Amino acid sequence: MSALWAVYKREVALFFRSTIAYAIAFGVLLFMGVLFSATVTQFVANNTSGFAQQLATADMAIVGMLGTLAFLMFIIAPLLTMRLLAEETREGTLEVLMTLPMHDWAFVLGKFFAVWTFYTFILACTLAYVVMLAGMGVPDAGILFAGYLGAWLYGGVTLALSMVWSALTEDQIVAAFLGAATILVFYLSDALALIANGRGFTAGATDFLRELSLVAHYQETMMQGILRGEDVAYFVLLTVAALFVTSVLVGTRRWRAS
Repeated sequence: MSALWAVYKREVALFFRSTIAYAIAFGVLLFMGVLFSATVTQFVANNTSGFAQQLATADMAIVGMLGTLAFLMFIIAPLLTMRLLAEETREGTLEVLMTLPMHDWAFVLGKFFAVWTFYTFILACTLAYVVMLAGMGVPDAGILFAGYLGAWLYGGVTLALSMVWSALTEDQIVAAFLGAATILVFYLSDALALIANGRGFTAGATDFLRELSLVAHYQETMMQGILRGEDVAYFVLLTVAALFVTSVLVGTRRWRAS
């Protein structure tokens, strides 16, 4: 645990001192802020009975904001994780770190928890929009809790998936591109299931594609205020699986270096 904590502290310090990381956070929050402002303005203009009288309007604004953030994770996650292991490999520092008395999983988890902490910081900043909504309407507490819990878990999954490619290649651009492609595949699995169903695929194949979908386990349930154990289990198990693969890849590099 001490090795994990040491890696975590090192990486968190690097994130909160990184100009690039702050630029990513600024870009995301700026885009979200502009979109939030436009959404609320449109709702107010279309609501003849007054914004404060329409409780559903505040919920729709939250759902729209979190849905946009979920979609943007195919860009955000690879940008945040592409350097975590790829840069270490390219600069030759990974081999040095591998000689230290620590397990592969401690090294990988320390980096993962660090980038997840920075993502949590970005997600927490969006609560400012919820505070603004609370002054104009009454957001549903169930949608608010389930939506943000889902967004936090969703971010963890996408970060873990992106880390696999950062461990596999030393080229950060390649790692970011492959990470984005992987997240998009999981994001679009629900749509692929519909296409497969229309093309005569078996029910088992379409159900499998649907169960892989990030949309089916977040936007169609948690983002609507529906909290199911199977959705939480999906995010947790997929995150663990991705981190396990990353640990194996790091262990392979340790074996080659020895």
